[in-house]
Amino acid sequence: MTLRTLLVLPEPPLPEGRAAGRCMLAMLDGLRAHGVEVHTLAARQAFALPGEPPADARVEVVGVPPETPGWRARWLRLRQPVGELGRGVFARRVQELAAGADLLHLEETATARCSAEVAVPALLHVHFLVRRDRPLWPPWDSGARYAVEQALAERSAARRHRWLMASSPVVAAELRRLAPQATVELVPLSLRPQDYDAAPLDGAPVAGLIGTAAWPPTALAMRRAALDVWPAVCRAVPGARLRIAGRGTAALLGGGALPGGVEVVGEVESASQFLRGLSLLLYPLPRGSGMKVKVLEAIACGVPVVTTSAGAEGVDGGDGVVVSDDMNALAAAAARLLGDAAERRQRGAAARQAFLRRYAPGPATEPLVDLYRRMAAARG
Repeated sequence: MTLRTLLVLPEPPLPEGRAAGRCMLAMLDGLRAHGVEVHTLAARQAFALPGEPPADARVEVVGVPPETPGWRARWLRLRQPVGELGRGVFARRVQELAAGADLLHLEETATARCSAEVAVPALLHVHFLVRRDRPLWPPWDSGARYAVEQALAERSAARRHRWLMASSPVVAAELRRLAPQATVELVPLSLRPQDYDAAPLDGAPVAGLIGTAAWPPTALAMRRAALDVWPAVCRAVPGARLRIAGRGTAALLGGGALPGGVEVVGEVESASQFLRGLSLLLYPLPRGSGMKVKVLEAIACGVPVVTTSAGAEGVDGGDGVVVSDDMNALAAAAARLLGDAAERRQRGAAARQAFLRRYAPGPATEPLVDLYRRMAAARG
């Protein structure tokens, strides 16, 4: 029996857009390779990045106008936090398409309300938990207010869905605590191997980190890499360089004095191209939840990773990922790899092989297809 799934995304998946979109393109490849019939519906809100999904992804994109400001919008935001996609034109299109599907697959908390008027079994994929990533205090801080709204939405969404999916054991465990009545499945994120050529690893010793500086855990990891870890690395490996790239990084690190060898690149056109120019990914993340796509992308390129347990959450990169929560140990590991080309190549090859075995679309989506079958069987 062919399973017909309606996959709902909060924004169009772009090859060089938000990291989650690249994972969604790989998920689509994997599901279709397993014989699942997928109709993909993506919202395009005012803040979405420009661009169109690849034609072969076959994604239907629906424009979502902003809600009219006023007391009703404020009341709805309080009553249904992060619920904009669950009402209006996008919600109606979800309902229309779900009538011809066996299953509804919702990606990210922003789509959770779309299952409210749908009769078929609904699965919600929770990528991360904001309460683990951002402070919820003080209330006068706009970032804290955003985090509170997201946290309320996460709790409500988890408790309203029978079927939940996470991509890291940490998030899965928290969902089981929040929603003991639900079935929670662990399904890793994936990427398309053809989008990630292997890095040569044979040039000058260059460590790097890429991300969006607007996300507090990423910003803190960038500061720690540049200010806390890199000076020791630079003393051990004179001439080594640290490149930091991504939206907002120039504002984050460009205004003050930086240690020698640190270069703030700013926004780049291609994350994979940036990663292929590195000798290793240096990612001293202090906190954060969910599977980190930048780590997955690095091992896809065969780039060794030096990170913390939070940075490696949900990723089994074998010998390609060095993990420590001690800053001195991270600096020593980075210096050793930057100074030893043979070990760098060995760990890079191990990273690439781990990626192909576990996180290419075919193997990564096997547990998801199994979950789909169980959902369909439970429906009767």
